Amino acid sequence: MFRIFLVLVLLAVSLYAVRLWLNSRAKPNSRLPKQANHQKIVSCKHCGLHVPAQEAIMIGDNIFCTLEHAKLHN
Repeated sequence: MFRIFLVLVLLAVSLYAVRLWLNSRAKPNSRLPKQANHQKIVSCKHCGLHVPAQEAIMIGDNIFCTLEHAKLHN
C-alpha cells in the first residue's frame, strides 16, 4: 500500500515539474520586468537622438537632447 502511494506521489510531482518546465518555455517574455509607465520618446532636431520627452529641452516647437544642441541650432 505504501509503495502505491509513493509511486502516485512521485508521478504527481514529476508531472507538475514537466508542466512548469513547459510553461516556462512557452512564455519567454514573462520573466522580463514590466514597465510601470510608458514614456513618450522624441528626437533631437539637431542630431536625431531619441530621448524621453521629460528629459528633452523644448524651445518653441523645436526639441533638443542637450542645451548645447539648442544653441548650435540657432
